[in-house]
Amino acid sequence: MKIDCTYLIKNKLKLIIAFTLTIFPIIGGAQEEKQDTQTFDINNSTVSYSYTKPKFFDMVKYVPNDIFEFGKFIVKKENLLWTSLAVGGTVALIPFDQKLLDNAQEIGETIGLFEDVRYTRVLGIEFLPKNINGAIYYLGNGLTPVLISGGFYLAGKLNNDFRALNVSSELIEIIFSSGVTTQVIKRITGRQSPSAAIKSGNPGGHWTPFPSFKAYQTNTPNYDAMPSGHITTYMAALTVLTTNYPDAKWIKPVGYSLAGLMAFQMMSTRVHWISDYPFAILMGYVIGKNAANRRIKKKVKKDITGTIIVPKFKTNFNFNYSSEYKMAGLTIIF
Repeated sequence: MKIDCTYLIKNKLKLIIAFTLTIFPIIGGAQEEKQDTQTFDINNSTVSYSYTKPKFFDMVKYVPNDIFEFGKFIVKKENLLWTSLAVGGTVALIPFDQKLLDNAQEIGETIGLFEDVRYTRVLGIEFLPKNINGAIYYLGNGLTPVLISGGFYLAGKLNNDFRALNVSSELIEIIFSSGVTTQVIKRITGRQSPSAAIKSGNPGGHWTPFPSFKAYQTNTPNYDAMPSGHITTYMAALTVLTTNYPDAKWIKPVGYSLAGLMAFQMMSTRVHWISDYPFAILMGYVIGKNAANRRIKKKVKKDITGTIIVPKFKTNFNFNYSSEYKMAGLTIIF
C-alpha cells in the first residue's frame, strides 16, 4: 500500500480551511453577549470551570504557543520522566518493530483488519470509508476533529454554551499544532514506513535523518513514519474532550480503546511501526492539554464562610442472609 501523504495533507488542509471559514463566520461578526463568562460545576469535585466566549482567530492564534509549550515541556526537569518514558519506549521497541508488525498482520488477517484502507472521494478528498479498516484509520484523520468541532460549534450556538464553543475552537487548533509538530519531526527522523520498507526489502525500515525537501515530497513513504501523525492528532483531540468534560467518565475508556484499535490497525495494514507511537502519544497529550487548559479558568468551590466545599459521600449499610452465612454490605454514593 502506498499513501501519498503530501497529496492528502494538501487536500485536507484545503477542506479544513474551507470548512472553518464556512462554519465560523458568525463568531467574528456576532454582537457581544451580555454574559461575559459562564461557569460550569464539575460534579463530585471541589472546582468549577469558567469560560469566556472564544474569538474567531483563537483557533490559529495559539498554534505557535502550542508548539513552543511542547518543546518547553519535554526539557523541563519535572517532565523528564515522561520524556524519558516516551524516548525510552521508542528505543526499546525499535528492535522488535518488524516482528511485532508481522504478528499484527497475522492477527489482522484472522479478524479482517489487514486489507488496505479504501475511501470514496468527495470533491477530490478521500472522505467516506469503504471498509472497516478505512473507518478505523479515519479516527486519526484530520477531518475527524473538524467534523466533531462542527458538532460542538452548533451545540454551543444553539445552547449559548461557551464551553462547547471553546472545545470547537480547540479542536481546530490542535489539528494545526499537531500537523506542524509531527511534520517537523518526520522531516528530522526520515524514518521509512512499513509498506515502503517491505517493498524495498528493509526489515524494520531504514532511517534517513534530514532528507532533502525534494526527496521527502517525491517519495514521502520512505521518510514519514516517525512519529505517527494519526496518533498525535487523535490523542490531542481526545485530551481536549477529557479535559473539558471530566464528568463524562465514558470518554476515556472508549477513547483509549479506540486509540489502541487504531494503533493495531495501522500496524496490520503496514502504515506504522509500533515504535512510532510512544512519542506521538506524548505529543498529542501535551498539545491537547495546553490547548484546553489555556481556556479553562478553574475556581475552587467555597461556601459563604470561605470554606472549601468537599463533595459529600452517602453511605448505605445493608445485611443479607443465606442458608449458611450472614453478610454485611456497604454502599458508598458520591
